[in-house]
Formats: sequence, structure tokens, C-alpha cells
Amino acid sequence: MKKLLAILLALTMVLSLAACSGGGQEGPSDDGQPKTGRAAIDVIGEDGIDWNHMTTDELYEMAKAEGGTITIYATTADADTARKKIQRVYPDLNFEYISCDTNTVMKKIEMEAESGNPMADVLMVKDSSGEIYNELVLWDLVKVYYPADICEHISDDLIAYGLPLYSTFNPWFYNTRMYDKVPIESWWDIVEGYNVDTQSYKDASGNSTQFWTIYSKDITAPSYAALWAQLIVDGDKLQAQYEKQYGEPLVFTYHEHLKNTPGVMELPENNAGVELFWRFSQMTITPLADGDAVVEAVNDSVNGPTLGLCSASKLDNSKQAQGENGMDIAWVTGLEPYTAQDAAAYSYVVGNCDNPAGARLYIRFLMGDADGVSGCYQAFDKLGHWSVRDDVTYEKSGITYEEVNLTVPDFAKIYANYPNVKAYWNLWNSTR
Repeated sequence: MKKLLAILLALTMVLSLAACSGGGQEGPSDDGQPKTGRAAIDVIGEDGIDWNHMTTDELYEMAKAEGGTITIYATTADADTARKKIQRVYPDLNFEYISCDTNTVMKKIEMEAESGNPMADVLMVKDSSGEIYNELVLWDLVKVYYPADICEHISDDLIAYGLPLYSTFNPWFYNTRMYDKVPIESWWDIVEGYNVDTQSYKDASGNSTQFWTIYSKDITAPSYAALWAQLIVDGDKLQAQYEKQYGEPLVFTYHEHLKNTPGVMELPENNAGVELFWRFSQMTITPLADGDAVVEAVNDSVNGPTLGLCSASKLDNSKQAQGENGMDIAWVTGLEPYTAQDAAAYSYVVGNCDNPAGARLYIRFLMGDADGVSGCYQAFDKLGHWSVRDDVTYEKSGITYEEVNLTVPDFAKIYANYPNVKAYWNLWNSTR
């Protein structure tokens, strides 16, 4: 009974504050979907609370009244870093971190929602493929929290689909013993040696003309399939880059290899992203179990010029990070038309959770609160991370976000192409 009275008192206070602060009305956008991005900041929640304009102190009072354990499902250990720090600041609150696998956490959220018993309050996960946005956010299984004072410092394109914690990417790695600078300038350089007449990497004598030895994690995994889906979305940019680079029209060779694949749509015709993907699928590519194995292969480079695709964080193994004991590896950056898509980690409030105020308090702390320094935002300054806040700069990557040349993902379009990428990779790669 005491707990119930405390919650009612806290709720009364918040409703009063919400009435004073104003804000827009809950409702869908013109296409019937929930509002996201800048348009969602002034939307009042279905519970009548103006969450996005609440202060840290207001959330803290409500979190105390909720009284439960604030549980975080996360696919990154950065969530646990934040949990340890916020626990010291708010010792009277309880926080729990549960490590989850990217491939299973969505099902976990869905199953708990169907049972009417969500176990988590916060979800932290990358959404490279747009699956989280399209299958959880748009179905209200998780909610995007847009704290107004924090979002003032984040650009519109970065908050279009959720609240990002930091920017990162999945780069190509190259060997710095072989090259003293980035050895490729565009995505077309990766598929160098493809013969448009024979549609292969063999010369007239049957010898391979493939220049690069390629290592990668599973191309059909969300982060990597989504990258290729984004390249298909930007097929016009890739075509323009090809014509600028080679001074001649791009010849499309993939059409005769298109097949009706159950469960997916046909790939678009005359799309440079698909042509690039087709040529790449015909290369000799060695899949490896994890990113550590990928960068080890790049470091060894026993088969000549080598590229490896994996997470940016694997630069931690480099001489840049480890000194002379490190590997001879570096990121490929500055590619045209872009190096990769921004692969941000996003934070969400789980729908119908037990601790909606505690969840938002935790997320505010993650993001550094209103001033960028009152929470733990600086703790995520590390190799492969860039701040999404314009008032906080991360220095440890040693290169600017602009120099890396990343593009912001279009989750609506990526999501439409994502199944095609996985299906056609399995088809084409098995028949080369």
C-alpha cells in the first residue's frame, strides 16, 4: 500500500508538470505510423506523461516510487559500464544488466510482450538492418525516448529512427606492412579484375585475375547484409562513382542470374549496388567465425593483398592501440561514395515495462544528461566510436567522423532489401 501511494503521488506531480510544460498530442504521422525523430519530441505518451521534457530529478523521484529493479537487455558491454556508474550515483535504485545476443534479443522482447510480462525496462542494441525499428518500434513493443534537451545536440538525421548512443561502423581492414596509406578509393576497387565479357575473374587461360584476398564475418549477419542493402539503396551513387572513376558506362551483368527466390522480391534492374554485390559474390571469400580471426588474417596476409570486413572495435588489436606488440592493421576510410553506414547503438524503453521512469533515467545517464558531462557519456570515447552530440567530442579514434565518410542508414529502404541480400548471397555465392 505504501508503494502504491508513493507511485500515485509521484504520478500526480509529473502529470502536473506535464500540463504546465505543454507538448503535442499522441498520434500517428500522416502515413499512420508512430511519430519518430524530431516530430516525436513534443508527443505526449499514451499514459499522458510528457516524458521527453522531464528533468533528471523528476525521473529520479518517479523511479524511486516505482521501486523495482531496472533491467537492461543489451548486446553491448557498454550498457554494463553505464549500469556500474549509475548505481554509484543512485545507490537507492537497483539496476541489472543482462547480456543478450543480437540474433535472439528481438524474439525475447516479442515473446515477453506476447505473454504480457516484459522482463526488461531498457533495450540497447544496434539496428543495422532496420529490424528493430520496423518490427519492434513501429509495433510499440519498444518505445523511443527523445529527451528534448539532449536531442537539441543531435542532428535530425541521426534521430530519425531512434536515440543513438554513439556512432560506429563496420570497416574494411588492410595490412599496414603492405600499404602505408589506404590502398583503395572506392567500392569498385574491391572487385577489381572482374571481366564483364566472361562474367568471372578468370582470364582466357583460366587464371584468376582477382586482386584482393577477402576475409569476412558472415555476410548474411545483420550488420553486413544491411551494409550491402544500403549500397543497393544508393545504387545511383555507386553508378555515378563508377562512371567518374572509369570514364565509361557501367555494364550490368547480373540480370541473367536473378531467380525467383521464395520469400523475397526480385532485385531491381540496372542497379549499380546489385552489380557490385554480384561481382563481390563471385570472388573467393573466406568466412571466419569472428572479428578477431578476420584481423589476424589481414595481419598475416599470406596470400598477397588482403582486405577483411568486421567491427571497427577490432582496431584495438593494432599497433596504433597496442604499440609494437600490436597487429599491422588499419581501417579503410574515405571510400567513395561512402565508406560504410553509421552502425549506431540505440537505446529504447521496453513497452509496458515495470520501470518506465527508471528506464528513462538510465538512458539520460548514458547520454550524459543535459550538459553532456553529468552522466557517463565520456566513458564511450574509444577506438571506433564518435560522439553523436555536437557539444561533446570523442578523441580516441584519431580521425573525424567526416574523414571516415559514413552515411546515415535509411532503415525503411534497407529493411525492404535486407532479405534479398541474404537470399541472393546464399544463391550466388554457392554457384560461383
